[in-house]
Amino acid sequence: MQLEKGERSIIASFPSSTKAEKAVEELKQNGYETVDIRRVSKYGITYDAEYNNPINRAESLSALTQYSEGTVTRDVGILLGADPAASGMASGGELIGGKAFMVVVVTNEEGLDKAVEILEKNGGEV
Repeated sequence: MQLEKGERSIIASFPSSTKAEKAVEELKQNGYETVDIRRVSKYGITYDAEYNNPINRAESLSALTQYSEGTVTRDVGILLGADPAASGMASGGELIGGKAFMVVVVTNEEGLDKAVEILEKNGGEV
């Protein structure tokens, strides 16, 4: 995406999808039209909410913790299962995965401060 003259983009990271989704909802209620939420992973994998739902049909430990099922080979899946994110060992008291959700907002100069305020109020790190 290329920004038009006068547009600004803001990127904020969130520790949970719940907080990120709440921020997105509030941004949209305040008139921000270009708002997007994505899961960020160090593994280059995509999240499939239906497939990787633990109540549904997740097939491996890495599918539950790193949302990797269906996107990696069996050998890679075994290695992902050995990652600290899968073992339950987390350092620093943060959630496993750290701030794995990203919200991007496109606005003009006038809407910049309000968007940052909303993102930070909902737990985002800008």
